[in-house]
Amino acid sequence: MKHRMSPFTSFYYIWNESSAVFYSSSLTPLHSHNTMQLVLDIQNNFRFRLENGPWNNYKSLIIRENVIHQIDTNKSVQLIIYLDPETSVSKAIQSAFPPGKDIYEPDLNIYHMVNSDELEKALVHPEPARMKNIVNKVLSGLCLKIGSGNSDKRISLVEQLISNLDPRSISIRMLAEKCFLSESRLRSLFRKVTGTTIHHYILCNKIRFATNQLMAGNSVSDAAFDGGFVDSSHFHKMMVKIFGITPSDFLQNNKQKQYLICDSKRLHFKTKLHTQTS
Repeated sequence: MKHRMSPFTSFYYIWNESSAVFYSSSLTPLHSHNTMQLVLDIQNNFRFRLENGPWNNYKSLIIRENVIHQIDTNKSVQLIIYLDPETSVSKAIQSAFPPGKDIYEPDLNIYHMVNSDELEKALVHPEPARMKNIVNKVLSGLCLKIGSGNSDKRISLVEQLISNLDPRSISIRMLAEKCFLSESRLRSLFRKVTGTTIHHYILCNKIRFATNQLMAGNSVSDAAFDGGFVDSSHFHKMMVKIFGITPSDFLQNNKQKQYLICDSKRLHFKTKLHTQTS
């Protein structure tokens, strides 16, 4: 199973006070940014270390501006959000940092606020308004310490299970047992709360999972298998049906860094590379 040695990115969205990108297949050099950085894994976890520090695994992490660090995407995919450190949102986030610390690991699961369908649409169809909506949901969830917007905790649990478990292990029966509902009641309640069927939600998650595997460097056939599809043709057919793009076209569209400047006044963003000191 071959993995890329160079970064795989979606479009870089750049607004006035923030920027965002999906990122995978990379071990970065030591570097720092003049912005605050939020790193949210949308698949498994990533590895991170400060300069001269040990590697640790994280699901989500916030890094102060001008902090020297490295990130290993760890065969997974991350949503990275960069923030102007002088904004009120950034200052609210900074208040949660432990005293004297350069990083903060929030108790934050992106699927408490953004569902799998929204993330996949943002990944395969670059659209500033859609991505901005996702960024705003994440920042609101972090600053206000809110969880899922769902009114039923059982459905919130089901969404998290669908998003985090191996797609090959998921069945409606298993999900119903986990939240102590009958299968028919789960189907009905899921549609009432989310506005979509549980079958559609599971399918979108399988496509997202397989797409993430493509970003991490897997072949289309391996990604299809890992996503729980019968074969690559089935993956191809479902991705076209749901999102209107083929797996190969998705890869082709993201071969090079591409930027979407979304505001007339853009975020002042700089990255500085550093050499190992010891």
